[in-house]
Amino acid sequence: MRYHFHCTDGRDLILDRRGRSLRADGDTQRQAEAVARRLMAELLIAADWRRWMVCIHNEFGEQVDIVPFPQTSWADQEWKTISGYSNSARRLILRGGMNDNPVC
Repeated sequence: MRYHFHCTDGRDLILDRRGRSLRADGDTQRQAEAVARRLMAELLIAADWRRWMVCIHNEFGEQVDIVPFPQTSWADQEWKTISGYSNSARRLILRGGMNDNPVC
């Protein structure tokens, strides 16, 4: 089954339009955690990740789970200049952020 891993803090939203095919429902939790960690690594801006979550939707658009982002210490974060971001993260930052419509 195909799943989409949308990330939100209730205000900003990052949509997973492609989704991923997974064989077992148990894989969704691990994939959600990986998505959260990747986003946190790519978008190391002055963000408070405590309110962020991954909303998992199946291929029918039904929400099947919500996984909170892992908790991190501000001291553990590395700060980057814009040139240190991936191309996709740089486009998101330069575009002015994310969608203002809350989801989940």
